[in-house]
Amino acid sequence: MSIPEAVVAPLVTARLLIVARTTEERARLARTLTGLGHEVETVADTERAVERLEARAFDVVMALPAQVTEAAELATWMRVRHPETPVVLVATAEFGAAALDVAGPEALVLVPPPAAPADLDGAIDRALARRAAWRQAPPHRHADLTASAPDPASQAAFEDALSRLYLVFQPIVRANSGCVVGYEALLRTTSPRFRGASPLLSLAGSLGRLGEVDQRVRALLAAEYEDAAQWRSFFLNQDASVLDDGLLGSDDDPLLPYASRLVVEFGASLRLPPSPEVTGSVLRMRQAGYRIAVGDHAGVTPAPARMRALAPDLYKLSGAVVHRCDQSASRRRTIAEVVELAHADGALVVAQGIERPEEHQVAVELGCDLLQGFLVGMPRAAFD
Repeated sequence: MSIPEAVVAPLVTARLLIVARTTEERARLARTLTGLGHEVETVADTERAVERLEARAFDVVMALPAQVTEAAELATWMRVRHPETPVVLVATAEFGAAALDVAGPEALVLVPPPAAPADLDGAIDRALARRAAWRQAPPHRHADLTASAPDPASQAAFEDALSRLYLVFQPIVRANSGCVVGYEALLRTTSPRFRGASPLLSLAGSLGRLGEVDQRVRALLAAEYEDAAQWRSFFLNQDASVLDDGLLGSDDDPLLPYASRLVVEFGASLRLPPSPEVTGSVLRMRQAGYRIAVGDHAGVTPAPARMRALAPDLYKLSGAVVHRCDQSASRRRTIAEVVELAHADGALVVAQGIERPEEHQVAVELGCDLLQGFLVGMPRAAFD
């Protein structure tokens, strides 16, 4: 992808992080944008971009993705971890559509290649204008960063729901045989206020009480294992804060006796780069026998750079990627790329959200190892 060399007068000076695969692309973009008056740093891929963004603030990220997965991954990371920093994507409509599905038009400016310097600088201007609008938006527009103080009614509703928690179990099967390899433990409550797990977890997060939910889930799962006849393997979702606490794999871990039959999944709360405490926790978990899965990011396209950080045993494709993948070339390409990455690392891939025979067929054909979804098994409170 070539960038013309002509230079035009800068409209706004910005601190830019350029993400491009080849040395030539990075050098040409840096030369053009520096000539336009911008301050520029360059990195080769999303993994390095993630690390740099954790260390320094940038006004705009500009990316030339080489794959659909790259575009969606970067957009995912920016939406969740750096919502104030807009992305300029120099990419085809197909790549841009994958990223727009994740980030939304408010956070992303798409520039089709080849892009002239004036096009690039205009895109940076639009990105900065969107950042300014985000900063001036009412607090409720980004309530995740400006949570209000919890009210007594919310606290009471949470405590009632917490006391009524129970688990249901959805089977995960081998793609090639349909044999059950384990069950994902899914959170439910009989509280009439909450119709599913997501509203309860959202409230717990706003109250700063996710740890209490995780603690209760661990206790419920330990009770399942205390049945002498309980031989099953379970998949357990946990907030990544448990890695900072160092509980799993420690002597105080209530699930320690059953670790070899547990897969622990960390999703959107996982942070990069891992701290020494997190690295130590992961090592203890592996020594105890736990296997680690890393899942979708905020319920959308997986982010391989983030997923790869813990060298997981399993990668979980989100239902958003799997949904109607038979009708979407970009989603099939995303699945194939994640399968290739996981298998190169010796990991397995779980395709979630299998609800139609066509999705089942695509997941099997593209090399997914395990399947999960209503088509292969409904969540149940008891086992057959």
